Amino acid sequence: MVLEAPSIKTPSVTWEPLPANFVLPDDPVENIQQPSLAAGLTDALGAAGHIQSEMLIGSNLGLVATVNKKIVVKAPDWFYVPQVHPLAAGVIRRSYTPNTDGANVAIVMEFLFFLY
Repeated sequence: MVLEAPSIKTPSVTWEPLPANFVLPDDPVENIQQPSLAAGLTDALGAAGHIQSEMLIGSNLGLVATVNKKIVVKAPDWFYVPQVHPLAAGVIRRSYTPNTDGANVAIVMEFLFFLY
């Protein structure tokens, strides 16, 4: 008897900046505890003196990838990037694309709550 494992297709992932006409939603979906938990994580890094100007610490900001030629935007509850490229004065960061905007995302947190 010969067993053959099914072939697994590896997705093609690239890091492309969002097209200028891509519409990002302005209203993230949050639960009532999410802002407090995200602020607590950021405050803990700040209190320990670990926040530097070249870092990006975000909450509900779109992280962008292109998977199998389709743009995918996910907005985790909290994330940390150790080094990003600075923005021009007056420009607001509405999304983040690794490799294009700076380093890879080092930590991603998604808070899950269960009601009993």
